[in-house]
Amino acid sequence: MTADLTTATDPLAPPPRRRNRARWIAVAVVVVAAAVLAVLLRVAGSGGPSRPPTLENQLSDRIVAIMEQATPTDHHQHGHGSIGEVKGQVLCAAKTLGFEPAGAKTVAEVRIVYGYHLCAVAEPGRAWDFAQKLSGPMSVQLTEPPVVKVAEGGEGFQDRVREIIPPPYQEAALQELLDEDQMRDLRERFDKAFSKV
Repeated sequence: MTADLTTATDPLAPPPRRRNRARWIAVAVVVVAAAVLAVLLRVAGSGGPSRPPTLENQLSDRIVAIMEQATPTDHHQHGHGSIGEVKGQVLCAAKTLGFEPAGAKTVAEVRIVYGYHLCAVAEPGRAWDFAQKLSGPMSVQLTEPPVVKVAEGGEGFQDRVREIIPPPYQEAALQELLDEDQMRDLRERFDKAFSKV
């Protein structure tokens, strides 16, 4: 008699349960590794833990740094006249709408950034809901010193936006608001600064 090879089992082969367990462990390791990588990429990104390191995010961070380090005189020249009159820490968030040259790949190559910003002043006695806030479209020439132009609100606002923002970005500039993560980050930073004033 000859043995039927199709039904014979290999005595050295692991039981099927172990193979399935090994597969699940491998899947779990891949999922955990992917999650860790995603977290590391978010943390390594510019602008905090929730933003990837894109050129747009790096430019937004640059705008924020320029606005937050500006003197009261600088803010007045930007078009933030009333910020120059208050005593408190200016905190900002910004979103990049576009830049020149459009083909730039690094911050060093960018000459002008077009964006949308929100700045709030953390001063004694004025919590977030009552804090002075200024927002709107802006252009920033990345020169030394930087040249910031803000479209002030009021009558003729759309014309002032068109003066500082080129056509490809004008529609977004007139509608743009900061995203939820940016607003949450700004509010947290404001609350922290307010608790210290």
